[in-house]
Amino acid sequence: DRMIRENSHIFTDAQCKVCSALLISESQKLAHYQSKKHANKVRRYLSIHGEEELAHGKKMKLDTKQESSNGEDRNKCCPICNMTFSSPAVATSHYLGKTHAKNMKQQSPKVEEVVPPQKHPATLPASTVSSNEENKDVTDPDKFCSLCHATFNNPLMAKQHYVGKKHRKQETKHKLMAHYGRTPDAPASSFM
Repeated sequence: DRMIRENSHIFTDAQCKVCSALLISESQKLAHYQSKKHANKVRRYLSIHGEEELAHGKKMKLDTKQESSNGEDRNKCCPICNMTFSSPAVATSHYLGKTHAKNMKQQSPKVEEVVPPQKHPATLPASTVSSNEENKDVTDPDKFCSLCHATFNNPLMAKQHYVGKKHRKQETKHKLMAHYGRTPDAPASSFM
């Protein structure tokens, strides 16, 4: 109840504006405000809007013990794409990916920060970023897997692919085909 009173502009007895939830009973209100889902959405809300949104400048205690700090926000969520991340590696991969770039283009020009500072590309010509086909370097295994015909945005994505199930399955298939004297691209012949 204290949390609701202190932050009445985002929480009320009847509605949670952060989660867009209508609360029609006391038990529903308690269950909602104590849920992990609510805590995660509040954490995301705070990382996007900052703690200045909270009334009286007080820091709100989150239900889970992990509170966001300004230094780690980018590794926990992307406010532009409305996504949360399970690890810094996943966050970095997201910031370097196509979905984030597309959402950045759709955003207003006031949002400038796209990629973590240490990851800004030096000076790439605009033509190399414009399409996936132009960016394919079939000789660089950090950018392209010739076995699976998969492209990668960064070496981390490539590494994840090479240890993944799909790639291992293709490797096994390729080895079996070579062992039995057929190329992987050759059609299966019928028995004569």
